[in-house]
Amino acid sequence: MTRFVNPFEQPGQWYKANFHTHTNASDGALPPRQVVANYRRKGYDVLAITDHGATHDVRPLSTKSLLVISGTELHPPMTTYKSSFHLVALNVPHGFKPKTTSAKNQAVSCVRQVAKVGGLTILGHPFWCGMEFADYKDLKDVAAVEVWNTICDAGAGRGCSENEWAYILDRNRRLPAVAVDDTHSGGRPGATDTFGGWTWLKMRSLTVANVLKAVRTGATYASCGPKVHDFRVTDGKITLRCSPAARITFKSGPGQGERREAGDGKSVSSFKIKTPSSWPYVRAVVTDATGRSAWTNPIYLKS
Repeated sequence: MTRFVNPFEQPGQWYKANFHTHTNASDGALPPRQVVANYRRKGYDVLAITDHGATHDVRPLSTKSLLVISGTELHPPMTTYKSSFHLVALNVPHGFKPKTTSAKNQAVSCVRQVAKVGGLTILGHPFWCGMEFADYKDLKDVAAVEVWNTICDAGAGRGCSENEWAYILDRNRRLPAVAVDDTHSGGRPGATDTFGGWTWLKMRSLTVANVLKAVRTGATYASCGPKVHDFRVTDGKITLRCSPAARITFKSGPGQGERREAGDGKSVSSFKIKTPSSWPYVRAVVTDATGRSAWTNPIYLKS
């Protein structure tokens, strides 16, 4: 079982990342160098280039302030109905292509092949894909799931996959969540698919190894706006501090949760409750007055 850490209790600093990016090497609009420059101007620290079925030599693209990670998006067939997975693979070597195997579940094979070359796999936008838990329950080796995808929200209003993530957590599987853009415009003026969702990583330094470790251990939180300043469980209390919000919700298993509402024209920036003895874990969702949210990973309350 994945060992989660609480990033708010870890040493290091916060780094801003987008893990899902397309260029004109597949169905994106701009060349990689221009996409990287656009994200650098917006203050990102980490950017993964994840074209459909294509990879890049990203070494010339990284700078001291922006780490570019080689990735790709894979589309093995689903076994439950006639559609395909969207699997975002990070840290795969240039030229990587998964081999077709005789395995019934090609997606499981893809995830394992990514891991074999030192990478990790993120389950892409399951709500946009119309997935139910039965469709992705066998993908036990994915490292994270997209809780927010900007282009899926802008294009179809199906950007938030929080429920699909909750189905996994409620079955005692520990899986972090990330927020991504899945940009295809690459940051062109007026585009609605860029700079709308990101993942904060708590790390000691900006390296690929630290990025992968942060994702795998949940040393992250996902956001499309609000900032979470602190979230922890101490002395029998769950506490959170954040940027001004319309509401803060603590969530756990089915039917378990508590919420603090700001009220009309007001805001809240903290929430504290006594830790309920029946909750297996707690995670937080912070939502601002414009409807944008941030999602923490779970803190597990029972071993």
